[in-house]
Amino acid sequence: MGIGNPLPSAGTRALPSLIARQTLPANARAEHAFEIDPRVAERPRGGPGGPERDLARTSLPACDADGVRAAATLLLVVSMLTGCAHTAPAAAPAPKAPVPCLSQADDALFASCLRTELTEVWDREFRDTGRTYSSPQLTVGDDPGPRGERTRDDGPDRAFYSPRSGIHFPTRYLDAVHTAHGPRAHVVLTFTMDHEIGHHVQFLLHPRIDVPVNELEAQADCYAGVWARQEADTGRLVTGEFRSAAAAELGRLSSYPNEVATHGNPDQRLASLDKGLHSGEPAACDVGQLTWR
Repeated sequence: MGIGNPLPSAGTRALPSLIARQTLPANARAEHAFEIDPRVAERPRGGPGGPERDLARTSLPACDADGVRAAATLLLVVSMLTGCAHTAPAAAPAPKAPVPCLSQADDALFASCLRTELTEVWDREFRDTGRTYSSPQLTVGDDPGPRGERTRDDGPDRAFYSPRSGIHFPTRYLDAVHTAHGPRAHVVLTFTMDHEIGHHVQFLLHPRIDVPVNELEAQADCYAGVWARQEADTGRLVTGEFRSAAAAELGRLSSYPNEVATHGNPDQRLASLDKGLHSGEPAACDVGQLTWR
């Protein structure tokens, strides 16, 4: 690995006219429990009910306690029939948790998801220092990149980063990882992506710096640890599983030509990774001229 160049509302029922007329108009007198039918008010004196009875002028007595209870019961019945009973609004459904990247079986979907999680951490770190982070391009598969870019150490099946075309996971590399690591291949690829993003961070910070390749690789391993520590703090990564998968992949890669000469032996690389894992701070990864601030 090196530098190449995401209730139904109840329907309102129609009410019988008797119940509909129970609602007092806004200007009704407080002691009147019911609205007087205007047809009754227009009857002449001496009509049915006796000559001395003027229903239009009858003063209705104030409601007693039983009347108040009866009225309250009636209003409750009206509310139930109309679906207008005062209830608390239904709580909004809880947002769905994002799908964990490791649950993605497809390599391309997994890598894209993982790049998003890496971007979250590095975007925050850059903003905290007044800088802007931009996510790199990602190629999963056989596209070799502009002009047939390869890793600097010319390994036959390496992932690599190019400032011009971003991160590349060639098919031969993916096949080798799945063959070697089986069910935990994506945990291994998490370390690989993490390391290559470390090279992208270096390029954003020091686009034209010329330093020994060993320093670049050591710092990229350390930056991988920084991200893993912060990801573990949010509960999205198990540090022990991540480190174990990284150690297994570093052991596999150490058998490739020039891997140790350019990247360091597995123990040296794990020491750089652990530096980032223990601190969680990018500045802890400073090497020579490759500084965070």
